[in-house]
Amino acid sequence: MELAIGKFRAQLVSLEAALRQVLSGLFGRKLPPDRLLNDFFRANRRCGSRDRRLISAATYALCRYWGWLRRLLDKKLLSDVEQGEILFSRREMMTLACGALFIAGEENDCRRALCRELDIGDFAPGTTPLDRAGIFSAALGQKIAFSLYDLVPDFALTAMDECLPREKVLETLTRRPPMWLRLREARRDEVLAALRDAEIPFEECDFLPTAVRAMPSKSNLFTLESFRRGDFEVQDLASQAIGRVASAKPGERWFDACAGAGGKTLLLAEMMKNRGTIQAGDIRQNALDALKLRARRAGFSNIFTKVHDGAAWKGRHPFDGVLVDAPCSGSGVWRRNAGCQWHLSSDDIGSYVARQSEILDHFAAAVKPGGVLVYSTCSLFHAENGDQVARFLDRHPEFELEDFAHPLMGETLPGTMTVAGENFDCDWMFSSRMRRKA
Repeated sequence: MELAIGKFRAQLVSLEAALRQVLSGLFGRKLPPDRLLNDFFRANRRCGSRDRRLISAATYALCRYWGWLRRLLDKKLLSDVEQGEILFSRREMMTLACGALFIAGEENDCRRALCRELDIGDFAPGTTPLDRAGIFSAALGQKIAFSLYDLVPDFALTAMDECLPREKVLETLTRRPPMWLRLREARRDEVLAALRDAEIPFEECDFLPTAVRAMPSKSNLFTLESFRRGDFEVQDLASQAIGRVASAKPGERWFDACAGAGGKTLLLAEMMKNRGTIQAGDIRQNALDALKLRARRAGFSNIFTKVHDGAAWKGRHPFDGVLVDAPCSGSGVWRRNAGCQWHLSSDDIGSYVARQSEILDHFAAAVKPGGVLVYSTCSLFHAENGDQVARFLDRHPEFELEDFAHPLMGETLPGTMTVAGENFDCDWMFSSRMRRKA
């Protein structure tokens, strides 16, 4: 296939190279698309802003709608791709790119040029991604009955928490995730003014006054002086809600056992008004180094970091509270990490469950009598969530579930919470709050 009309030739050459690299890394190395895209752009600095916008849109759409697009491929080619062997011809790759952009409803000239090249008509306004998937396949001469259930592996549907409405969850996966910001309470008005001055549109959250959804804009959030001062952080609404479950208070001692780059650690520090101490631990030094920079930027002096190997806690002074934001399947952030559902197997879920049990057992001892243990995951699966908590309580009768108020709704919950991404336009997360008996 000649790469569409002349003026798009260079763009499409870059797009093809990017998609090959991303698909290879997604399936061959099981890496998320955002990391793979960043690697591509670093290695291809000749790509201008227009190229980057097209490549980003096509890449995320390809990953988001892979469950439908994969059904357009013959079995041998699909098997090769999902083992990391990208053997598409140029025409096949451009057909996939066109399909991804078409299903996403992208209104750009390059997508229209690809459609003309492939003799594919346009879609009517108001159609859904599911509608457009059917229109595209019919234009290729394939009569495929697509379903929302195609968007995740079969085992995931069986494993999904029964409290979640499957079709609503899957429909939410067809849409781009928003960018949520968490504003420092004392700087809220200043940050909102800075967003207005920079002409960055936003929506305030009805549930949390310090949560704001930033809308797409030509301005760069991260160049704002308020960001450099640590007046706000990028943090999904569900993650903000989980931090609120901890309800850390000034003067307390907390241990964030799986802190990562520290989004929830920083929220704990904010809730504690920089008084008391927080020990942030993780097995990854680089993640803790990133946390140190973020804490310094925000002016928090009560956060201390320590690398650990996940072994059983043996400290002398237990904590008022321990947060275990455990490694998990990541199924609750599939909307944000589109395509990663195709990495996962049912055996992987079993491995995560075993690791979570071990971590809970290892760090339960770090909670002092009368203290709080908060367990959370970004998972859709009951085995990692409610079942995991039930098994822990069977092994540790010294802990019991404690009621708490839903941070986004105010209703009293009996010790566990699922933040429903389909209701709040955010990730899906689970949390439980347990009290160690005095």
